[in-house]
Amino acid sequence: KEIAFEYYKNLVDTRAAQGFTIGQLFFPGNGWGSSASMLDRTYDHPDLEHIRKIEEMIRYANEKGITVWIHAWWSRDRLNETIESEKMIRWWKYVVHRLHAYNVNWVLAGEYNMNDYGDLGLDFWNNLGRAVENEDPYERIIGAHPTPPGWDGGDEAPQWSTADVIHNQSWLKYNQSQVGHGKWRNEMIPEVIIKAYRMTPPKPVVVTEPWYEFVEGNPNAMDIRFGAWSALLSGAAGHTYGGGHIWRGHIPGSPSAGKPWPVEESFDVNTLNYPGARSMGFLSKFMHSINWWELEPSPDLVSDNPSKYCLANIGKEYVIYLRYGGQVNIDLRNSSAQDEFHVDWIELSSEDKIKSSTIKGSGIVQLKIPEDYPAEMEYKDWLIHIYR
Repeated sequence: KEIAFEYYKNLVDTRAAQGFTIGQLFFPGNGWGSSASMLDRTYDHPDLEHIRKIEEMIRYANEKGITVWIHAWWSRDRLNETIESEKMIRWWKYVVHRLHAYNVNWVLAGEYNMNDYGDLGLDFWNNLGRAVENEDPYERIIGAHPTPPGWDGGDEAPQWSTADVIHNQSWLKYNQSQVGHGKWRNEMIPEVIIKAYRMTPPKPVVVTEPWYEFVEGNPNAMDIRFGAWSALLSGAAGHTYGGGHIWRGHIPGSPSAGKPWPVEESFDVNTLNYPGARSMGFLSKFMHSINWWELEPSPDLVSDNPSKYCLANIGKEYVIYLRYGGQVNIDLRNSSAQDEFHVDWIELSSEDKIKSSTIKGSGIVQLKIPEDYPAEMEYKDWLIHIYR
């Protein structure tokens, strides 16, 4: 069923207020069934009525400060036979000319695989990327959504991020990563980000599909925060959040068919306000409160704690994420002994600034979380902000 605009408006208003800046939108030539597709079954004729309604949604998101990323295809087996490459390129050209004046960016396809998923091959995807780049007069950024190991098609060409396969392609403006869903996959995030961040030429990298907060408590908000903070403090330019009823457009008036997982079966819980969603909002607002573009990943400045996630503008500002609290040593040897730093301890589940103090610079400084296990029986994750 069609998503009523009032529900969509509530989604955008909520996310904008929470601090989200990007909204992923499937604008597919080949959706899941005819009602979710923008083209007819021959892939020759666009559904203009449907497209106009989606444009209304894009406009509203832009008005609220949210950029909309556009997926125009979803990869499946035998795309070379079921759609044909010429029609896929033609649809992309239409999408670019239809939408380029909006605040959007382009994603070649969801779950693409640069080996042979869809039976199109690497040359096709690179040609498509160049075609999109050439058609767009506003030079919107272009990426692609990769298939990780263990997904259909992913094991044939393992790629935790686009950096593994197409990093040097000029049409690719930033790297995407999909680690996928599950705790072990979530744990891959910092490793994947660090690898892509260190590649040359430098390109931004974003986790665009981590473990989603599907139903309340699965995963828990602490896992959501680990994925997001470990990504950004390892050099990511952003991080995606997904979950709740919007996972499958499961909203009042448009219930999902079949088993409820991975969406909430009822609407007793406001899934837009899941703990993990609130945590992502805090992360966004915190990063926007500092000159984040002046900080670089600096794990070597942190010692005596397994959580070595640190951004630093050395001698001026440091942001440290401690997954399980504890104490940590921070290297301030490049600052003067006369320099005084402010230190804020932020407990991330409550977003409360639990303690603030000052320290002198120079040397190795030991910091200890003010509320820690076993004095506090619950493990908590913390953010330490050190600044001149």
